[in-house]
Amino acid sequence: MSRKKQIILALSLISVTMLYSLSPRLKLHSPILFQLDFEDNDPLPSFLIQQTATEHGLKIVERPVYNGKKAVRFELRDKDPETNNGTRSEILFPGPDKKDKLERWYAFAVYFPKEDFVADSSDEVISQWHQGGKATPSLCIRTKNNQLRLRINPRIKGKKVIEMGAIEKDVWQYYVIHVKHSPTADGLVEIWRNGMPVVHYKGANMYDLNSGDFHTPNWKLGIYKSSWNGESTTRSKKRVIYFDDIKVGNEDASYTDMMPKKGNKR
Repeated sequence: MSRKKQIILALSLISVTMLYSLSPRLKLHSPILFQLDFEDNDPLPSFLIQQTATEHGLKIVERPVYNGKKAVRFELRDKDPETNNGTRSEILFPGPDKKDKLERWYAFAVYFPKEDFVADSSDEVISQWHQGGKATPSLCIRTKNNQLRLRINPRIKGKKVIEMGAIEKDVWQYYVIHVKHSPTADGLVEIWRNGMPVVHYKGANMYDLNSGDFHTPNWKLGIYKSSWNGESTTRSKKRVIYFDDIKVGNEDASYTDMMPKKGNKR
């Protein structure tokens, strides 16, 4: 081997060694697609779509927080004007680009304040995977009568509801959600609350992309209360909910990747 080639090879080895010495945990392709902790100067980055019609609908706050110093607060009132075809205050994440890679991991901390989230027999959505097509969400988490429930609509006519237990007020709860979005029997939904499994569902959980005007599932967080659309009212007049430590992972993510970061949880 010529002296010139030996020098080039030696320099290449030194560069690689320095790279891994300086950053032993470097990952060229992170499985985490999106992460929101609301600590940055730009707490609501441009990839998010905000769907709220009022100033009180969405705010960054300093208490309560799950991790760090800030969280996001959603507020919805029964007389709020509609936006995006409904009475809502939500944030919308980009959906998967490829129809053949629809496995995703989701995680968030959520806080229901006792005074501003009273029991209501009329339900509302706090997390949904919407596919358009002028249809109800194919997959969503709802609250009703102080209970959390997962609703699955693999077909426009027909739904399955899985009870997830009572809402705990004035305390943070951390959820990890694993979904293999599919219109067929190979679909999967797994949900953990504070490290404990609460849902394990196998089967169809989304609309067929080849039927109707449907797109890949877009994840939304916040509050949507369809029973307040138009001039309608219910027992409750206001809904407030907080979120923190939000993550979205791709098909290469794992349960461990979605767990909350170490820090000042309170």
